[in-house]
Amino acid sequence: MKSDLNFQELRVIGEAALGGGGHSPCAERVLFISSMGSHMWGMNRPESDIDLVVIYAASTMSILRGLKTQATIRQEIAACQGEIYDTLGWEVGHLIDQLIRGNVNAIWYVKSPLVVKPSPYQQELAALVAANLSRSSYHSIRGMAESQMKSEDSLSKPEIAGKGYRTALRTINFGINLLSHARICFEPVLHTPERSEVMAALASLDEAYEDSSLPDRPDEGAFRDFLLRLRLEILAEEEGNGGKA
Repeated sequence: MKSDLNFQELRVIGEAALGGGGHSPCAERVLFISSMGSHMWGMNRPESDIDLVVIYAASTMSILRGLKTQATIRQEIAACQGEIYDTLGWEVGHLIDQLIRGNVNAIWYVKSPLVVKPSPYQQELAALVAANLSRSSYHSIRGMAESQMKSEDSLSKPEIAGKGYRTALRTINFGINLLSHARICFEPVLHTPERSEVMAALASLDEAYEDSSLPDRPDEGAFRDFLLRLRLEILAEEEGNGGKA
């Protein structure tokens, strides 16, 4: 996917959410960074925020010592050009838990077509996600679409009228593609749908769920094996550094 985003600048901003660089002062390390939101869908406007998700790994040694690790990190950064960068961090263990549950946000974080900072970890996870699509994602997708519709129905800002229905429809279409065709597809919704169109699409999503031939759940073992290998790799590196997390 083509994008006008400055990936080098976004890598710096994303890593700053963890204290800068590939390793932060609290021993977390950036595994990969993706762009989310309207840019991911090809629906961004000049006034759109730039949404980033940073997937990071906590120190394995700290985990084994029973030290508390942050499952998520959130930070908003206003750039000097006046743009808003909304940065969200997920620890990889939290990401894996959500992927096993079929959480659609977790799927988007891994499969975004705009990977700002790629890595072999992202590539391996992306392949795992593609091979483990399941019916369990239906509930997350439907819940998100309903929330997006609700935001439109209770809208108090006329200048963003229609946004809730557009985002709901793109979420629903994503779900139909996933459930019916085992396909991950980020199709933009460039028109402003009526509520009736979104409700009809929601009914189609329900039918796709009922008719889906996908397994009920992903292969949990495959995701746990990935996480185990990563934790052990980090532990070996930390032991090589004299046990410093």
